[in-house]
Amino acid sequence: MVNQVTSISFSIENNSHSKEETADYEKALKLCGYGSFHYKFVFVCGIMFLSAGLQNGVNAYILPAAGCDLQLSSEEKGFLNVAFLVGGVVSSLVWGIASDVYGRKNILLGTLMADSFVCLMASLSQSFTMLLCFRTISGFTIGAPGALVFAYLGEFHSEKQRSKSICYVGFFWTISWLILPGLAWIIIPLTFSLKVYGYIFNSWRLFLLLTGIPSFIISFIGMNYPESPKFLLAKNKPEEALRVLRKIYAGNTGRDESDYPVKYLINDDGLILNTKGKESEEEEFNLTKFLKNIWKQIRALCSPPLLKYIFLSCLIFFLNMFGYYGLGLWLPELFNRFESHYKHHPNISVTVCELINNANKSDVLNLSKRDLSCTGMNEQVFVNTLIINAICLLGNITSGFLADRVGRRTIPVTTMLVAGIASLAIYFVRTSLQNLIVSCIFSLAIATANFALSGAVVDIFPTHVGAMAICLSVCFGRIGAIVSNLIFGMLLDISCDIPIFLVASMVLLGGFLGFLIPQSKS
Repeated sequence: MVNQVTSISFSIENNSHSKEETADYEKALKLCGYGSFHYKFVFVCGIMFLSAGLQNGVNAYILPAAGCDLQLSSEEKGFLNVAFLVGGVVSSLVWGIASDVYGRKNILLGTLMADSFVCLMASLSQSFTMLLCFRTISGFTIGAPGALVFAYLGEFHSEKQRSKSICYVGFFWTISWLILPGLAWIIIPLTFSLKVYGYIFNSWRLFLLLTGIPSFIISFIGMNYPESPKFLLAKNKPEEALRVLRKIYAGNTGRDESDYPVKYLINDDGLILNTKGKESEEEEFNLTKFLKNIWKQIRALCSPPLLKYIFLSCLIFFLNMFGYYGLGLWLPELFNRFESHYKHHPNISVTVCELINNANKSDVLNLSKRDLSCTGMNEQVFVNTLIINAICLLGNITSGFLADRVGRRTIPVTTMLVAGIASLAIYFVRTSLQNLIVSCIFSLAIATANFALSGAVVDIFPTHVGAMAICLSVCFGRIGAIVSNLIFGMLLDISCDIPIFLVASMVLLGGFLGFLIPQSKS
């Protein structure tokens, strides 16, 4: 393993102390036990991740109504999707560096609060330009909790519990994608319209506003939780780290903090970290120092032995999200086209590509006119989405159960290979039911792989570059999402075969590359 804090310079003492009073970080964390504190902390991190999930999926539900209301073209709708992802790509490096310098907790809570405000402003948008601007900013702000929550969560858990906790937090992303269609089904069909000083506020704007509430609430709740003790050690603050560990111990065991057996933290050479020496002062923002930190961390990640791991991580994330956001976001359109075809030609069986290449476009248009308006969406899309995401919950639960029982690479390799096969199978489906079954398998596998990969990255990289590593990996994943959206948009109606086989091959390649992830003990 390479997740050690050996590159940080600590003030140390050679004093001899009882072995029962000294421990390295991993042992000190294990002695905290696993109980009430961790259960609550996983829930808090889960709500942070749920907030990110809501913003990542909200476009699919506001665009039909917003498009009608603001008279958006298909091209403008596509820009709104890409703009959010671009905001996330831009934010990845910034938040990764900032959290490694100023703390995971500070960046997480600040960006969550900012995103709730951005959602409020976006809900007041009266034009395409205004909505585009705020959705781009939302992609930038929510990009922090969308990636950093794994580093924050993982550093409170011992190696045995780390991957499991990350998989369980992934459960909340799936819940967010269950909440979205359910809430949209209730809110968007409402017909009210308020006009105040020329501003119109109606159902889709209310829906967008409501998706920002979890970010606002959890930003306040999160203030009651401490900074990562591993980060504090990396900043040469062993006494603060010990205070956090004592709090975790008391929360888990119900005993007094003074009963915590560890009095001194030791480094990998067995030398005691000085808890009485001068601790590093709080960092103040300085642009020059910030840019130097960016260069320092990029240089660390791009040097052996971390270079091969960051390259592998970025590549696999790119391939995973290429499929997750490419084919995944296209599935509702596929459902819609199947419904249109079999409504008008119930006795004519077609494959996906025959449907896309030969379907009468006027049928799709007529279906859209009947089922979609400024206050409504096709109900079957809601139903199918709810079914798919409900099935995905099984993947989160199963991966959480298996995470500490199998090797580090077992889950991401298996799930990406299954997702690749499922995406290939979509080429051969001939009915809406077949499409739903294959889509459930694909979505379950590709989403589970995404969360398992995040756990592997947190486990592999050392603390002082850990947040940077996960953010850089997610950055490349978001680039993959942008590329796949552009490819699908350009090629789907021209040549159906290419995008489907491209996704299948990319996801399968990611699965095979997963065999290169360093294996941990099962």
